[in-house]
Amino acid sequence: MNNLPSLTVFSFNYKSWRESFIVGVLRVSSVLGAALLAISFPTATFRDRAIFIVLYLALLVITFAPVEYKIRAFFLLATPYVLGVNSILAWGPWLDGSVFLIAFIALSALLFDERGDLMALGISVFTLTVIAFLEQFDLILPPNMLAAATPLDWTAYTVDFAIVSAILVFAVRLLKQGFSQVMQEAQNAVQALKNERAQLENRVRERTEEIEARSAQLRSSASISNTIAEQRGVIEVLETATRLVSEQFGYYHVGLYLLDERKRVAFLQASSSAEGKSRIGQGLRIEPGRFNPFYRVIESKLPHFASDDDPANFFRDSGFPFTRSRMLLPLTVRGSVIGILDLHAEQPRAFNNRDAETFQTVANLVAISIENARLMEETQNLARQAEAQTSAQTRENWTKFSPRQKPAYQYTPAGVRPLFNPNPKDDGEGLRVPLTLHGQNIGVITIKRKGANAGWSERERVLVEKIAVQAALALENSRLVEETQKRAQRDQVVANISARVRETLDIEAVLRTAATELRKVFDLKEAEISVGSLDAEKPQKQRGVP
Repeated sequence: MNNLPSLTVFSFNYKSWRESFIVGVLRVSSVLGAALLAISFPTATFRDRAIFIVLYLALLVITFAPVEYKIRAFFLLATPYVLGVNSILAWGPWLDGSVFLIAFIALSALLFDERGDLMALGISVFTLTVIAFLEQFDLILPPNMLAAATPLDWTAYTVDFAIVSAILVFAVRLLKQGFSQVMQEAQNAVQALKNERAQLENRVRERTEEIEARSAQLRSSASISNTIAEQRGVIEVLETATRLVSEQFGYYHVGLYLLDERKRVAFLQASSSAEGKSRIGQGLRIEPGRFNPFYRVIESKLPHFASDDDPANFFRDSGFPFTRSRMLLPLTVRGSVIGILDLHAEQPRAFNNRDAETFQTVANLVAISIENARLMEETQNLARQAEAQTSAQTRENWTKFSPRQKPAYQYTPAGVRPLFNPNPKDDGEGLRVPLTLHGQNIGVITIKRKGANAGWSERERVLVEKIAVQAALALENSRLVEETQKRAQRDQVVANISARVRETLDIEAVLRTAATELRKVFDLKEAEISVGSLDAEKPQKQRGVP
């Protein structure tokens, strides 16, 4: 799961070290003991030879046989002790007996705890004292009479031996303490590294889980966004948003509120839970105040989330008793809040800042989709109104236009001729295709084949319908051109009259000119213009000359 480098476990065991140490010493002693035995064997006494051979054979057995640590340790300590005692008994305090006893004390300090070295030191001093006492009272005699020593010699030897041995014991203790301290520090450092590694692995695992959860949220958000973007109606957008958010993220209630124009009442428009659906259409009055989370979301345009373990910020709804956490997100379009997305979870502290960022993206898309759906519905309504108005205007225009034109035209072998009394009844013969313009029938095309039993194929019907469409458009264009020409003529007449009237500043001349021009334009028998109130006794009049 992680790519952290492996950490070698460092652990120092003093007992294990002592066991490996004694095995190494025994093996070296086996090799060097053979050389020592060979060198000293010719000059040694019979007793020394017997002691050397027995000790060496025992050394071989202890070294290579599967023997416990204690047996090996006691044998390793006994060997220099026996050699030292034998040397002192043979030569007194003059040769290498003290060396073997010091080795006995040093090995005791290394192979056992602090009591072992003190016991070895005590045994050695006691042994020297006993030997000195026995020799002074002639209870034992050294093989070599030259080894005899006075009490003063034994006292000085024993004191010197005790002092040197005590210094050695103290030095070995300091060495062991320093070694133990270094090992303890090393173990503590390794343990600290292990703890840090464990913490780092936990953080990596938590971060990985968080990234995976974040990725899952983003994938779900993208899926919800794509589905919402495909919806066209406002109701479809609201219901799809609440349902998908609840299903994808496992929230037991998701509600969507839309605000009124004053942003003082929020109406629940869609819900994912049965309890919420029973409240659809109900209004929630938003009272101003910083303790009202709806008001805070609307004013700050920022998400608000809280848990029931924080009563000061948690907004509890009696209709949702299982809610432990709640988050409100603003639906913002062009800087204006149009609604609120309400999320309920059954777990405490189910929402955090990253969840707010993710769901705010979804809320923004929902707001944009709602606005787009509204605009689309308004556009469709306007289009339908415009189409209805165009259709009504078309019907009115052609109702006025048709009586001024010849009602119909008919093609015969003799040519094209107008029909003043067309027969609108369908006698079942031929093919009738209506001329449709903006949903209104402005005429009909009737065609007949030669021969009574001739039929019409679907392809021919489609072709005639396309011709009928083009004919209707052409007729509309012709009507528009004609109306444009008439409007231009009227505008020209108005312009001419205006120009003639403005040629003089005399009121009677203006009235005379206006009356004359009106008679000419409309070919009137008489034109009269009155100036002043109609209730006046003698209004001024100007008559046009017939």
